[in-house]
Parts: sequence; structure tokens; C-alpha cells
Amino acid sequence: MNKKILTVLIILLMSLLCLQNISIALNVNIETSKENEEQTFTSSKLPSYFSWRDINGVDFTTPVRRQQPYASCETFAFVAALEVMVQWKVGYPFGCDLSEAHLYFWSGGNTRWGSYPENDTNFLVEYGIPDEACWPYPNYLNEAVMFPKNTTSPNWQERTVKIKNWSYLPAGNINAIKQALVNNGPVPAHLNCYQDFGYYSGGIYTHKWGESNALHCVCIMGYQDNPSIASGGYWICKNSWGIQLKSGRIWGEDGWFRIAYGEASIEEMALLFEDVYGQFSILYVDDDNTIGPWDGSEEHPYQTISEAINNAYDGWTVFVKNGIYHENLIINKTINLDGENPETTILDGNNNGIVIYVQKPNVRISGITIQNSGFKRLDSGIRTLSLDSNLLVKNCIIKECDVGIYLNCADFDTYPQTKNTIINNTIKDNNIGIFTIWVQKNIIQSNKIYNNNLHGIEMEASKYSIIKNNDIYNNKEVGVYLHGSCDETEISKNLIKNNFQGLIIKETKNCKIKENNFVDNTKQASFIRSCGNKWIKNYWSEWHKILPYPIKGTINLGNLSWIEFDWRSSNKPI
Repeated sequence: MNKKILTVLIILLMSLLCLQNISIALNVNIETSKENEEQTFTSSKLPSYFSWRDINGVDFTTPVRRQQPYASCETFAFVAALEVMVQWKVGYPFGCDLSEAHLYFWSGGNTRWGSYPENDTNFLVEYGIPDEACWPYPNYLNEAVMFPKNTTSPNWQERTVKIKNWSYLPAGNINAIKQALVNNGPVPAHLNCYQDFGYYSGGIYTHKWGESNALHCVCIMGYQDNPSIASGGYWICKNSWGIQLKSGRIWGEDGWFRIAYGEASIEEMALLFEDVYGQFSILYVDDDNTIGPWDGSEEHPYQTISEAINNAYDGWTVFVKNGIYHENLIINKTINLDGENPETTILDGNNNGIVIYVQKPNVRISGITIQNSGFKRLDSGIRTLSLDSNLLVKNCIIKECDVGIYLNCADFDTYPQTKNTIINNTIKDNNIGIFTIWVQKNIIQSNKIYNNNLHGIEMEASKYSIIKNNDIYNNKEVGVYLHGSCDETEISKNLIKNNFQGLIIKETKNCKIKENNFVDNTKQASFIRSCGNKWIKNYWSEWHKILPYPIKGTINLGNLSWIEFDWRSSNKPI
């Protein structure tokens, strides 16, 4: 009996000591937490507006994606934050794209209810996340299906981005989230997903009706203080439902939304990611690195562009530092090719064939001077050979080639979404600036196209294109020449000046020619075996009459002479 009493007393004494220690520990932690909160998050110097979509006019965010058919909102919110943090660390939005599928399935995601956010975050600390090409997200599925882990690329561990640490921000603390946004990066956060949120179409969201269906994770990308609204401001957030829901209904503001401070408990479970590091999906090239080593890192860049392309994976970026590179490139991967400065990053084809031959879809080329193709017909600065093209060329200088850009034979029937975008380039001193054949839905916008020996733009059998806001001048033959069924092309808001002929539309119908400035071309515009064109509010430099401006040409009926009219032509430059 005495032993039993002694044992009970010992247990009671130990319990009291433990409780005292726990109380002391709790008090210390609470005080430390309060101290850190006051030191870190109380700030009167926060800007009234901040957004990762607008860092001095530069958008560091990545495109809105669609999580369906999986309940993977946490994964998408976390990846959205990481992609911005990577691009900020690299220094420009190069197109970072990380694999949501890999993170979701490797951290325990399932087809029933999704994944635990702590599993995702701990996986990011310990193992990291590889690029999208390792495991593309299966959003083509109609219903969720479990995939084995070995679906991913076997070398994924060589291609991962990690975070140093993570934590929850203080619950309900608006300043804590603002401070994290400004000083660290985007903030993933959970909110109550009420029924009316599913019908949000724009504006500042506040809950009006319906019950909460679930917790939903989104990524806060910025904020705007606004004392004129009850909440004092709103968060700028990226969702993961795409732009269009599965039902076909458009959601949100192009997949984004704004939500009032304090709404739907969005500040209650917000996360902070500490730093990103690892293998970013970008390789560097510098011709000054003559002695090596060469591994494609910023510290040890490759010496040639070809080496970088050979070592890149699909979806990666090759960044070329200033220099003159005497190479002819074949791009047989879906990559981005970015130059440091279009004036001083020069790719010279040495008058030998095609300078850049693009053989895969979804390639971006930007910030490079591309010059000196071969002398044979259709030797080009850039040429495509892909039935699904989707080429983007921007901020380049393309000169001294037979054809500056040659867009060749996309299959619109098989790939109805395919298109090419040529924007903000200088294309000069070639025989033909841009030539397209059997490619549709081209967008040629905001370029300077001049001093070409034949035509500025020549298009054959290329329907549904847009030629807009370009300066097309001093070309020795035709500024814009459409022939062979370039039907329903829109030509608008261009300066077409000092060409021998400004515009020819041949064997093509139903084009719209609107609000262009036709200035001092030897012959302003004509059409040959063409009909159904609409001429709307263009300026014609030699026309000073109130009457409609006549455009002379022929129609298909026996090549019969015909006149179309710009009924409301402008009497001054537009």
C-alpha cells in the first residue's frame, strides 16, 4: 500500500513539473511570437498598391492554368507563387513552368479530396519540384485518374526548384500578408469557397449568397488599398480554374479575381515561402566564356547557342548574352530563345542558308539581331517547319536575309488553335520582310518593316490574319501583298508609306481595311480578281475631297474592272 501511495505521489509531482515547464514554454513562445509579429509586420511604410503583375510595368506572373479534373488547388497556388519567385530571382519573366502533376502525385494527392497543404510544402523543402516537361499536367482528362509516380521523367531530381522553409502567417493579419507580398513573394492562401464565388465575373468580390462548399486555395499576388470601400481595400488573386469553366462559362477577370480584405476568411490560412533555389529552367550562353567550364549556369555559360539548345529540355529558356554568334540554328524543341539586347546580341548566319530553322511548335524568339542568311530564294532569318506552329517572334531585328521571317505550312484543320505572332520587331533590308504560305491566323503587329527590296509583307493562302499597328514604308515593290486566298484578313491602324504600291489584294475576298494611313505610295491600293472587301475610314494622302475614296481593281467575272469605295475616308492622318 505504501509503495502504491509513493508511486502516485511521484506521478503527481512529475505531472506538476511538466505542466510548469509547458506553461513556461508556452509563455516564451507566445511572447516571442508577439515580439516577432510586431517587429516584422507592423509597418507604416507599406505602399498603398503592390502587384506582381506590375513591377515597374513588368508582369512576373505566369499564365492562369486549370486544375481540373483534380482537387489540386493547393498545388496550383503553391506553384503559382514559386514560378513568380523564380522569375524574380532570375531577373525577368522568362516563362518558368513547373510541374503541378509531379508535386501533386508525389506529395500524396488523390482523386477523392486532393492533398494536404503541409505535404506539398514539406515536399518542396525536402525534394523540390521539377519543370513541367517532366510531367505535364493531365487536364485533358474528363475525370480524375491516379497515375504511378514513375510517370515523371527519370532524371527529375536533377531539375528541381526547392524552397528553404515555409510557415503560416499570423491569422487574420492583413499587414503580415502585405509585408510578405512586398518583401518576399506571392502568398498562397485559403478561403471559404461560397456558392456565389463560382459565379464571380468581375469586380471586388464580397460574399452575398450561398453556403461554403469547401476550403479553396488561391495565390494572392498583390493588393490595393482603397479607403472608399468598406473593407479599406482588396487583394489581387490568381485562381486555378482557367479562364473558362468546364461548363463553358467564363469565370472571373481572365481567371483572376479581386476580393475585399477580410472576406471569406482569406487571411486566416496564408503561407510564406522562404526563398527559392535549385535548377531553374534557364540556360545561359556567353561567347566570352572561352576557357570554360561550360554547364549553362549563369556563372559558367555555354559558349555557343547550339550547345545550350542541345542541352535544354522542352519548355526551357536559352538566354544569350551580348556578343556576335556565327551560327545556324535548328530549334527542334519547344524552347524560348531570348537575347540580352537586340542591338548587341547578334546571330549571324554567315550568308549560309537559314539562320534559325524552327521545327517544333510553341517556340519564342526575342531580343536578338538575326542577320545574313544565304542568298538562295527563301533562305530566311527565321523559318518554320511545323504543322502546329504557334511561333512568337518579338523585339528582334531581322535584316539582310532573302526573307526576314518565313512562316510555312501550318495545318489549320488538324490544329485549329495554331497561329503565329510577330510583334514589336524591326524587319529591314531583306528581299521580303515577312512571307507566309498556308498558315492561318497570323498576328503581325507593331513592327517596323522597311527598306526591303521587294515586299514588306507577302502572304499566300493565309486566311484570318491580323496586320495591325505596323509602320510599313520604303519597300521597293509592295508594302502589303495578299494573294491566293488570304480571305478575311484584317489590315488596320498601319502606316503604309512611300512604297511603290501600298496594298495589293489578289484572288482574295472579304478583307477589312480599316483606319490605315496610306501616305505617298506611288499607287496607294488595288485589288485583282477580288471582292467583298471593306474599306473603312482610311487616310489617303492625295485625297482632299469630301467624296468617298475610290479603289480601282478587278473582280472574278472575266477579270471585269471594278471600283470599291472607302465611303467614310479620313481627311487627316489617323
